[in-house]
Amino acid sequence: MPFTDAELRQYEEEGAVTIDSPFTTGELDRAEAAWDRLKESGRPPYEDPDYVDVVQHPYFEAVARKVLGADAVHLWWGLAPHERAPAKAPFASARDQWASGCHIDIQATWEDFQATPRRMRAELWFWLNDVPEHRGAMRILPGSHRPIMEHWSRVLTPEHKAELPRVHGVRPDPPDTAPAYPEHVPTLGDTPWVEQEPVAAVARRGQILILCSAGLHSAWQNEDTVSRKAMGTSWVAAGVSCGLPKNQRDAVMAFFPRLRRKLRAERAHIVPEDFDWLFESDYEPRWSEAFLGR
Repeated sequence: MPFTDAELRQYEEEGAVTIDSPFTTGELDRAEAAWDRLKESGRPPYEDPDYVDVVQHPYFEAVARKVLGADAVHLWWGLAPHERAPAKAPFASARDQWASGCHIDIQATWEDFQATPRRMRAELWFWLNDVPEHRGAMRILPGSHRPIMEHWSRVLTPEHKAELPRVHGVRPDPPDTAPAYPEHVPTLGDTPWVEQEPVAAVARRGQILILCSAGLHSAWQNEDTVSRKAMGTSWVAAGVSCGLPKNQRDAVMAFFPRLRRKLRAERAHIVPEDFDWLFESDYEPRWSEAFLGR
């Protein structure tokens, strides 16, 4: 079940692509059962062998290497079971959901995205049940990653560019309570971001959404009676430095050694032994060039 060159081009052009995976029905059943156990118990994911078997499957590593144009990759973040539970009616309008929820997670420049290996994280959302549009399918604004990263290329200082890529949630029109306020993603065309139409990232069970969260996307209300079940991992090329807010960095540094001990010996390389690649990047101090015009 190869990740094709055509699918890679779609990811590069649109910032997202959904691909098939080689997991059998039996493997998916075991993974979903592990997901259910972890959600019910609240135990750490590395304590469930069936769940660990998913993350150490070589297919994810192979996809990440191709996305990043890298000979070697390792985990950056992820593994926890991700749920989009059914919401209670009445539901917010699609326009209101997009306007209030659209954001980016990763801040990087266009040069970062074009570099070899790519200075970006490969985000893989593995769906453990079907994701029809009404089951809280994520909304994505195709192609928005490029003008946004080109904007960071133009406005950020060389000193700040050297601190990328980093996890830094930014919105087009943030309230003053948002962590990054007044940093924001400015309007970069004729139509404001919140007035544009996102698409639903629908998928079948066992498929993988490859997402570039340097582009705009949003969570969505689940109008079904069944939870949307996902397992998210993110990967980075070996040798690329990455920024996380302190609380997230501390969590990774506590979690990764425990996960590494649970992996098979031939798969342990996907979890780094040290953290010289992971630096602290908080929302303070603000980068003034990221809120020009506000």
